[in-house]
Amino acid sequence: MFRLSKTVFLTALVFAGSVYSQSSDQNYPTPITSSELSGVIKARDIGDSRTTTYYYAFEGSQGDIFINVVVKNLAGDIDIFTADGLLPLTKMVFYPDIATNETGRLIYLRKPERLLLRIQGRPPADDPATFRIKFGGSFIALAPRKGDAEPKAPKVESKGDTGIKVNSVGTILEVAPKTKPEKDTKIAETLPEPTKPAPVKQGSPAEKKTTEKQAITPDETATRTKPEVIVTGPPEVPTIIGDKAASRPADVSTAEKKPVKPPPRRNTGRATPAKTTKTTAAQATEEKADTTAEVERPVDPLASIHLVVELKNGDVIERPMSEVLRFSVDRGILVVIGKDGKTTRHPILDVAKVTIQ
Repeated sequence: MFRLSKTVFLTALVFAGSVYSQSSDQNYPTPITSSELSGVIKARDIGDSRTTTYYYAFEGSQGDIFINVVVKNLAGDIDIFTADGLLPLTKMVFYPDIATNETGRLIYLRKPERLLLRIQGRPPADDPATFRIKFGGSFIALAPRKGDAEPKAPKVESKGDTGIKVNSVGTILEVAPKTKPEKDTKIAETLPEPTKPAPVKQGSPAEKKTTEKQAITPDETATRTKPEVIVTGPPEVPTIIGDKAASRPADVSTAEKKPVKPPPRRNTGRATPAKTTKTTAAQATEEKADTTAEVERPVDPLASIHLVVELKNGDVIERPMSEVLRFSVDRGILVVIGKDGKTTRHPILDVAKVTIQ
């Protein structure tokens, strides 16, 4: 029993010692320093469809390399390439339908080569996936690297912590309560104290002035500041008439003032032109001439000439030429247009004779 427990303990130490920092950069793979390699692939957050990729490096001399692989709860593949040119040598595909998958490969090398091992996959559920790989044959382990170490990626840190934690797909995991900022007491300490007014000594003139101001009431200040002014009337100004002086008011209203008549014009001897009756006579003659012109208008010479239209049925139409504007025959119709706008039409077949008398 003691030997069994000791053996298990030593196996655990070997298993723990075979796990190194796993690199996800192809240019800086993790060196395999022993004939056995093991590791764990953690489950990603819900909604994150990415796969986990690890790169390892080892060497092989001329001959056969035996590889034994045991995986558990892994959905992915394991590939081996040549470091120079990435020439694929073998590929192993695993499905999580079986609890534990075990397989092996044999690689023949014609010359010593540096090889690159890639493990790519993810667990199908929340449980992590594990892998263990054993090497044999012409396998050559590498020495732990010292100078050619993997460069450290820069860390992104936020200055203002909002207290909200999220996973890789942005789901909020936790919201930490915000702490209230403490009051800054240093500002209150540095502020100067308000200065107090200097005390006034008794009997000083300043104290007397303040007591006098306090003794005066608002009514007294109102009466002092607003004196009453009573107007009795305009003052009387004495006027002198002859040797006696009479008193009269200084302000005389405009209603009592009498209108001042203009002085009469002096007769200089010049005779003003008298209106003659010639203008009235001329006006009368002009009015008579207008009335006679209206009465005696020129007689139209066409008033004695008539247009006579005799129809075949015996009717006779007669109109003076002074009232006719135009008469013509248009398309077999006799048209007579008067100055008053009246128009008469007669078919030419009904007209017996048209004369001007």
